[in-house]
Amino acid sequence: MINRILLLTGLVAVLGCSTTQTNPAAGDAAAPMTFNYDWNQQVRSALGPADYANVLNLLDSEHPMLALYREDVTHQAVVDFFVDLTGSSDIALPILYHANREDLSLSLVFSLTWVESRYSPVAVNQNATSVDRGLFQLNSRTFRNLSEEDFFHPDINSYHGTKYLRWCMEQTSSEMQAVACYNAGLTRVRAGRTPASTLVYVDRISQFRAQLERRFRAYILREFPSHST
Repeated sequence: MINRILLLTGLVAVLGCSTTQTNPAAGDAAAPMTFNYDWNQQVRSALGPADYANVLNLLDSEHPMLALYREDVTHQAVVDFFVDLTGSSDIALPILYHANREDLSLSLVFSLTWVESRYSPVAVNQNATSVDRGLFQLNSRTFRNLSEEDFFHPDINSYHGTKYLRWCMEQTSSEMQAVACYNAGLTRVRAGRTPASTLVYVDRISQFRAQLERRFRAYILREFPSHST
């Protein structure tokens, strides 16, 4: 048992902290990050029954994706899942980093981003008096200080999108109210004037989120099968 723990500790020390990232600058601009992950199967092979039991416990927690993302031995498996989901590490990694930084549910953030842009960093939506751009479809009137290049930069866009979602959550009493606020604005939601289109938007996010959480659970159970007898 001691040898197994020492092996696992050594592997995690080498592999678990392979991310190199620059913290976003305060204010309206965020500094780009670079990522360098190297997942090694030896980490999983060093796990024992107690480790797998812990994975199952985290999988049953309130926010399993975020909890497992923060664990060294499951971190890269979570990263792999979202890279596969979005089709690009350049898209998935900034969203993961900033969602974690803002302590946001990963299933909520990735579901919102899917509905907003289908994970396209160059998505554009023309409104009557404004433009929504990028992964989180940041609005040109809300984010006046961003350049056009900023809107289409996955890291900068994710920084502001997750920060704004966190703000919406602090102004409301539930995640779904926060999502409605993100789409329609706080004034209309608080006044009970949430547009019908926003209600559809919230429902689409909820449905995608439920599917995403089921898929993630099946994936983790497959990647980390119980070794208990």
